[in-house]
Amino acid sequence: MQTAITYLQRCLQIPSVNPMDGEEVVARYVYDVLVDHQISTEWIEVSPKRICLVAIVPASEEFSRPAVLGLSGHLDTVPVQGDGWTKDPYGGEIEDGRIYGRGASDMKSGVMAMVQALIQYKERQNRPNTVKLLITSDEENGMTGARHLTEQGYADDLDALLITEPTSGMIGYAQKGVVGIEVTCRGKSAHSSAPQLGRNAIDDMYRVIQEVKSERFSITTNHHSALGPVVASITSISGGEGPNVVPSQASFYMDIRTIPGFGRADVLAAFTDIERRLVAEDPDFDMSVTVIKDIPSCETDEQAPFLQQVADTMEQVSGVTPRKIAIPGGTDGAMFSQAKKAFPIAIASFHDFRLAHQVDESIPLSEYEQTIAFCFNLINTPLHQSLPSL
Repeated sequence: MQTAITYLQRCLQIPSVNPMDGEEVVARYVYDVLVDHQISTEWIEVSPKRICLVAIVPASEEFSRPAVLGLSGHLDTVPVQGDGWTKDPYGGEIEDGRIYGRGASDMKSGVMAMVQALIQYKERQNRPNTVKLLITSDEENGMTGARHLTEQGYADDLDALLITEPTSGMIGYAQKGVVGIEVTCRGKSAHSSAPQLGRNAIDDMYRVIQEVKSERFSITTNHHSALGPVVASITSISGGEGPNVVPSQASFYMDIRTIPGFGRADVLAAFTDIERRLVAEDPDFDMSVTVIKDIPSCETDEQAPFLQQVADTMEQVSGVTPRKIAIPGGTDGAMFSQAKKAFPIAIASFHDFRLAHQVDESIPLSEYEQTIAFCFNLINTPLHQSLPSL
């Protein structure tokens, strides 16, 4: 356990703030740990400083048709905000059984727990599953790492996937998606003393916002039994060239949290309806919609055998029966759910999600030890026993 703590401590001491630092340095550290233990590991550069790792430990030869179990987590973190920290955010300090640092909860602890479990699994003679560790980049911003791995086929052979985001001992089986759009209205500039010579794009944008706030814009009536309704928020507005110029362009950004059965195409259709109505009222009205962010929602059947295996394994470690929950936030599972082959996805660890992104982010080392044991016990159980027959 002391070696595993040292691995986590060193990982926390390497800044990997998204979007500033990238994952290159911390990925190199994790890569070296895996290779030092003779684990086959691929270094994948998605973009400058954005690095993914894919490590594989095969099943033993006596298992002729082993299942492929995926483990996944990300190495990037959110920035250190505010001046309220009492610990060095990159110190990896340990005090009273807790380890401190940005990423301690979300989610360097989850990554290093999987790394330690994989190292222990590699040392076993009888390995019932092939285990593939997918370490991703840029999860906190655009999930471009998981998207890249999915597009390149790294998840196509998985039979199941565990993502060790902090869930406080619960199991996430469904999550909302995100469609982020920029709506732009175009007018014509003119001197503000003669507005009749131009067309005010801010006025046109206001007309769109009125439509969005009206009962005609009904996307939020779509509801999921576990995740709740679609949620839509205007989060920024921009426009105008100067204080004495009729604005020729104005935009707003809308963040829309989607649910299974309602996604990007439905959002765009709703704005197409708005455009159609406003053009009918004024043929010179000009607007466009650009998709800035597109993260799909995803859902695993709550009764899936793999989720039950995860639950049983967690209970063996903690003595507590875990609850299965729908999570409002997003994880890389959204991207991996787009692989060519469908497979169950579980989001689970013992790390406290309430401390993610917080000042003095930390976890008890006991939670880290439990998550290592959970990961090791899960990958050391024949997965095919928990999967439905084809």
